[in-house]
Order: sequence, then C-alpha cells, then structure tokens
Amino acid sequence: MRTIAEWVRIHHGRHPRQEALVGVDGRLTYAELADRAWGLGRGLRDLGIRPGDRVGALASNTVYNAETFFSVAVSGGVYVAYNWRWTATELAEGIAETAASVIFVEEQFREVLDEALEILGRTQESLPRVVAQGQQTEALRTGSGPLADVTSLDSPLCIVYTGGSTGRPKGVVLSQRAAAANALNEIVDCQLGSRPGERGLIITPLFHSAALLCWLVTHFVAGATSVLAPKFDEATLVDWVGRESITNTFMIPNMLRKMMDLGVFQDPVFQKNLKAVHTGAGLMRMPDKELFAQMLPNADLYFRYGLTEAGPMVTRLGPEDMLNPAVDGSIGQEYFLVETQLQDLDGNAVAPGELGEICVRGPSVMTGYYGQPEQTAEAMRGGWLHTGDLASQDERGYYYFRDRLKEMIKTGGENVYAAEVEQVLHLHPAVLEAAVLGVPDLKWDEEVRAAVVLRSGAQVTQADLAAFLRTKLAGYKVPKRMVFLDQEAFPRSAAGKLVKSQLKHNLGWEA
Repeated sequence: MRTIAEWVRIHHGRHPRQEALVGVDGRLTYAELADRAWGLGRGLRDLGIRPGDRVGALASNTVYNAETFFSVAVSGGVYVAYNWRWTATELAEGIAETAASVIFVEEQFREVLDEALEILGRTQESLPRVVAQGQQTEALRTGSGPLADVTSLDSPLCIVYTGGSTGRPKGVVLSQRAAAANALNEIVDCQLGSRPGERGLIITPLFHSAALLCWLVTHFVAGATSVLAPKFDEATLVDWVGRESITNTFMIPNMLRKMMDLGVFQDPVFQKNLKAVHTGAGLMRMPDKELFAQMLPNADLYFRYGLTEAGPMVTRLGPEDMLNPAVDGSIGQEYFLVETQLQDLDGNAVAPGELGEICVRGPSVMTGYYGQPEQTAEAMRGGWLHTGDLASQDERGYYYFRDRLKEMIKTGGENVYAAEVEQVLHLHPAVLEAAVLGVPDLKWDEEVRAAVVLRSGAQVTQADLAAFLRTKLAGYKVPKRMVFLDQEAFPRSAAGKLVKSQLKHNLGWEA
C-alpha cells in the first residue's frame, strides 16, 4: 500500500494526460493535479504546516475542494472536511475541536465562516488563517517539482465527521493506511475505477466518507476520472451522465427510488453510459432491485454497508446476488481486507442465525475520534470497532442488518426492530419509502408507528398495509398508527440519511 503523496507522484508519470478531476470549476489531468498539489503543498509548509497539523476545508463538490485535499495530503497535513450545511455555531465548534491552523474556503461559504470565526474570537485569541478560493489560494502556490513525502501509512490523512443522524457528529481520524486499504477493497470487490475508461460521478458531499474515500480516493488510486456534481438533481444528472460519459455513481436508496419513480433512468444517456450503480445507507428490497434491472439492464447494481469509523466500507452485495431471493435483504459479505464478527453484549461471538452487534477490524478502521480518547476506547474495546448495528449471519457469511441498537423499540415486553418492519413495508408495491418509530406510550412503554411515502399514483390505506404486514410479521410488530407523507417531508442529514429524531419531532411523536 502507498500514501496519497506517493500516488500523486506515480500518476504524474503514469497517467500525465489522463483526466483526474472534472467539475463545474474546470478540469485537471493527473500531471496538472500533481503540479498544483505540490505547489500548494509547498506553500502550506512555508506557512508552518507540519506533519499532523490540521488544515480545514469549507467547500463543496468542486475541483477546488478535491485539489485542496490532495495538496494538504502531500504537505503532510491532515485534511479536515467541514460540513458546509452546519450553522455558524456548529462550524465554530468543529473548528475549535480540530484546532485547524489554516482553512480553505469557497466564496459561497465565506459569510458563515466569518460568523463562526467571530464566535470563536469571543473565547480564544488565536484564530486560523483563512485562504479564500481564487487569488489567495493561487498566491500560496510556490516552486515547482515534487515534494518529499513526509508521511507514512500510519500518518493521519483526514478527519471526517460522522453523519450525525443519532447525535452530535464526531470527528473520525482516518490514516493513510485506512484510505489505501479502503480503496483496495473497492477496486478488488466492486471493480470500482478499474474498468477501462472509468468515470465516476460524485453526487454526495465530499465532507462525507462515501464521496471522499470511496469515490475520490479510490478513482484516484485506480487512475480513473472523478466527476464532481455540486448536488443531487434529477434534471442536471441527465446532463452530467451524458456530457461526461459517466460509467458509475453512488446514490443512497431514496435517491435511486426517486429516479426510478420519476422515470429518469429511462433516458437513453443512462442506457448508453452507466455500467454500475452503487447504493447503501438505506434499504433496497426486491421490488426496487427488480425495477432497477428493468430500467437499466446493462448496469450492475451493488449494495454496500459501512460507516465512517470503519473507513468506511464493511460489507457488499454484488450484482450476481442482487436478484437472488435467497439473499434478499442481505447487506452482503465482508470486503477483501475487512474482518467482521457478530458479538453479544459481553463481546462473545454469536452463532450463525443469532442476533449480534456488527464488530469490525482491519487496516481501514479509524485511528479514533479526534480529541475524544474515552469515546474512542469505548468504540474500539477488545480490539474491535463496535458499530452499534445489529445483524445476523447465515452459514455462507451473508449478513442481514436488523437495526441500530439505539433504535430498537420495546413494546409490551417485546423487542421490535424498526429496520425489520421497514424492510417488509418496502416489499409492498405501493411503498416508496418508510420509517418505523417507537413512540412513548403509558400502556406499552413504546408504541410502534410508521411514516410512509407512496409511489407516484399509488393508493393504499393503513388497513391495507397492516394486513400485508400481518402476513409476514407477528402482530405486535405491526405499526398501530401510520401516516402518509410526501418524500420531501422526510428530514435528512447532510449524508442523505433519514434523521428519525427530527421526523419524530416534526410529527409530534416525541411524548
């Protein structure tokens, strides 16, 4: 395995004229990217950045942001991906927590950064140096030629914040080794970036691990092209895929369902160009997979499970299994360099078929939570990353996600796993999306309820869905109340994940 700085040097000679980055703000070949990264990296060293120093970035899916990542990496610094959807208060907390010496910022986010620094200035004397996109960034570049690599595989590469769907986001430190191992996992098990002429479209934000590590870093290591789209938008997506000859992309399941529901995938540009679509961070059951196969018969579909702390990928279900009813609902098998084990609350491995917490170890797992040694020790107890996710495993090593430990519903003395009920709801042909929640109840401790989004033109009642669920689930698992909402009413984190706590609040189901 190699550091990012080594890959910058290698591809400068190996693929000098190959496009590395494409975005709304320009294009860079591998040679151009290397030269610019070395120049900016040298400027960062001149500013006093030393190995391990944090350098923040408040930027969107642009060539500027991606180039900043590689520049920080070759300088020896640690790239900190700040979430541009944060409020000024949240951003101030993130900057204070990571103690960044320098922050690169796109002009569109300058106002919120200034507000955050004003908040910080009330409690601390020293503030980070701000380098704005454009003239300030260009003025920082200096010299020419390669930089000596001052990092090792154990050096920290980046700090990426967790999705924050179940609490305050935590800064996850991922090493050069972790990034390299995750890229190798992707290339070996998902053929990501390894096919001739591969051009991956990055839709999800670069401040999350799926975009930064699974797409940008993996395509870079593979010598492929990363195309950066500013946001997920059905209309412009057709243009991106057609104009840039996109061969692969990642969409969370609700994005995929929306694309299929609106018929966007029927556009000829998708039939012509797309060779693989990857999905995860949600549910995909057989009706969705069959519809995808009908709309895009020439594209492979991959489902992947992971979390930022794992680097991020843990398991994957490949296209050869996607329409196999025997493993419908499975999150697949572990990646090439990932070791997984289901454990009980005492840290003992459970037998096949039994429920346990997904625990992970391997070279892609995080170094820890930045500045939080106690939480790191709790998450990494016994030498395993404890994910907080419950699953079972069959005899062939296929995993079946059941629920988050924190989202288990206790009703009338029984345990109900929200994800289990959601998976069955997704089998109904009228259901586009569903969220199952536990609501405080004096009689039952918690009452099982559901919020449901229907497919376009579909009509179904609560009684219809309840009757359907009773054919597949015990009666106590069937939601006692269901509401029907538009998809836009489902609140989502910056990573696109449903924020159940906010949904519960919006519905007035907190108490």
